[in-house]
This record gives sequence, structure tokens and C-alpha cells, in this order.
Amino acid sequence: MEQTKEFALTLDDRPGTLAKVTDAIASAGINIEGYAAVPSGKDGKGVFRVITKDPASTKKALEGAGFKVQEERDVALVEVDDRPGVLAQILRRVAENEVNVGPTYSITQNRIAISADDFGKLREALQELSPTARRR
Repeated sequence: MEQTKEFALTLDDRPGTLAKVTDAIASAGINIEGYAAVPSGKDGKGVFRVITKDPASTKKALEGAGFKVQEERDVALVEVDDRPGVLAQILRRVAENEVNVGPTYSITQNRIAISADDFGKLREALQELSPTARRR
């Protein structure tokens, strides 16, 4: 398990907004490891979540381009095999440790990003998983 930061931004839901926010990151020479963009459907806004290997520079690039980081969360990056049941097995173990997950999604290179309000408990639950539980 690797630990990093996830940034969440509220963006206008209109053509070109995602291009602008991702260009701000790319222009700083930062590779996006994972992201999720979800329009709200109601107010013309949406949430953009992004993970990179360089959180400090990412935040600086976003803010320098005029975007406001609404939320910053610790996330666990877990390497997994691409096969049925792996995610369910990991989330079952997290639930057995009574950890309520936050935003969770797949990212590049057969990895998943998992956040939780209690990151310490999440880390413990993930460390208890054997490597074979994540990879087979």
C-alpha cells in the first residue's frame, strides 16, 4: 500500500473545463495517476478528484491556474490483480474493520484508490490483507 493525497475541486459542468484543469497539471510536468469527474446534474457543477505522485506541486499548479482545491484527503493506493472479486475482497476486509470508505475508484496500472474518514483504521485494515489477497 502506498499513501498519497487526493484533491477534489468543484468545477463548472461545461465544455472545456476538464481540459483546462488537466492542462494546468500537465503544464507543470505532472502525470495524473487517477481521476474521477462526476457532474452533479443539478446546479451546472461537478466534482473532479485527482491523484498524482507529486501532491504539493499538483496543488500549486491547480491554484496557480485559478482553481480552488475544495478538499484534500489521504488515500491508499493498493496494487491489485485485474480479476473478479478482488475489489470485493478488499472492501469486505475494510468493512470487517468497521471502516467507512470515502471516494474510491480505480486508477492506472491495476491499482485502486481508497479513502476513509479514519485513514489510520483504513491503513491497518489494508496492512492486514495478505499480498495474495490483493494479487493472485
